[in-house]
Amino acid sequence: MKVKVTLSLDRDLVSRVKSRLAFEGRSLSELVEELLSMYDVEAFVRDLCRDLGVECRYFSPQEVVSGRVRGLRAEDVVREVRYGREERLP
Repeated sequence: MKVKVTLSLDRDLVSRVKSRLAFEGRSLSELVEELLSMYDVEAFVRDLCRDLGVECRYFSPQEVVSGRVRGLRAEDVVREVRYGREERLP
């Protein structure tokens, strides 16, 4: 169910954003709903990190790549697990 919301925003900002959204084929309402959903998920993730006692922060794509374990290729690990499981099957 949708609810109507009234916002007070900078006129120039709204104009620029609406122009970009028109180019993308989206509405301002869709953007606001998307941003509110992201905010809601962010709060959930922050609370989950707190409960688990882990650091909660964003990682750049470069940090993700540089933090990956080196030496093992995923396909090799999957193949090894698959063959090990096949050997145990009757």
